[in-house]
This record gives sequence, structure tokens and C-alpha cells, in this order.
Amino acid sequence: METDVRQIEAILRRIESAENSGTFGDIAGMLADDAVIMVPSHPVQEGKTACTAFVCSVLTDVLEHLNRRIAYTSAEVRVIGDVAFDRGTFCFTVSPKSGGSTRRETGKYFFLYSRALDGSWKIGRVIVNLDEREDDEPDLSA
Repeated sequence: METDVRQIEAILRRIESAENSGTFGDIAGMLADDAVIMVPSHPVQEGKTACTAFVCSVLTDVLEHLNRRIAYTSAEVRVIGDVAFDRGTFCFTVSPKSGGSTRRETGKYFFLYSRALDGSWKIGRVIVNLDEREDDEPDLSA
């Protein structure tokens, strides 16, 4: 089980590296054929092809216009037979490439993995939530 946990942690580091470097070629290789991605403000993406295209499109667009650096922090990895999950938090900084202030965003993630026939782990489900920023909170004083 320790080997499985290390493999899952390595996938998280590969995701982080891909997001920070803008090299998304390995994304498809990390996803299960029936992968599903659920992120804020976007429709649910279903299937490896749709999920790969979505991730590459969104991140390419973001990195074209913004300087962005993300860090994932795993809080729990559990392996239960041929299924595993990793839940944790992330933090990223973002600033316009054209100049401007840097914003810091935080959020939570949940990745569900399945073991492939070759024994490797593939990402089956991704759920990402952004934390509310103080300036996003409604004014309840009125």
C-alpha cells in the first residue's frame, strides 16, 4: 500500500508541474477512460478525450494571459483495493502578464483514482472548489 500511496503522490506532483510549466502532454496519460472533471463555473467534463481537451484549453488560455503558480497539499491519501482517493488543498497566485496586482486564491480538491489493468493509477474523478475570497462575500449588514 505504501508504494500505491507514493505513486498517487507522484501523480499529484506531475499535475502540479504540468500546470506550472504549461506542458500538458502527459495529462491524457494520467486520466482513466471514464474520467470526469467537475470544476467551478464550467460544465461537467466526461470521458478522457473531453477532460484532456478541457484541461489543455483552460490552462493554455490561463497561461497565455496570466502568470500563475499553483501548489497542491495533500491532506489524505487512502487506498482501498483498486480504488484510491487524494483529498487536499491548493493555493495559487495569479497576476496579469500585462501588469497588475497579484491575487492569491485557495481551494480544495478531491481526486478519485482507479487501478488500470497494468497496475498503474489513473485519475477517474476530479472535484475542485475555490474558497470564497473576502471581497466575494455578501454584505450582510444591510
